[in-house]
Amino acid sequence: MTMLALPALMLLCVASLIQGKSEYCKQPIVKGTCGSRLVSWAYNAATDRCVRFIYSGCGGNDNRFRTSAICKRACIDLPEKKKKK
Repeated sequence: MTMLALPALMLLCVASLIQGKSEYCKQPIVKGTCGSRLVSWAYNAATDRCVRFIYSGCGGNDNRFRTSAICKRACIDLPEKKKKK
C-alpha cells in the first residue's frame, strides 16, 4: 500500500504545481504600494504576452517574475496551451 502512496502523492504534487501556474498567470498586474523601482515581468492575459513593468517592492501578487524567460515558461509555454494550437 505505501509503495503506491508515494508515487500517487508525487503525481498529485506535480499536478497541483501545473494548475497553480495557470492560476497565478490569470492574476492582474499589480505594481504594489512601496517606493522601490524594481524591473519585473508579468503575464498580460489580454495580449497573451509577458510585459515589463516596474514593481514597487511590496504588495502585488504572484503574477510577477524576475525575467521575461521565466514569465514565458510559467504562463505562455504551458503544455495545455500547446495542445490547443
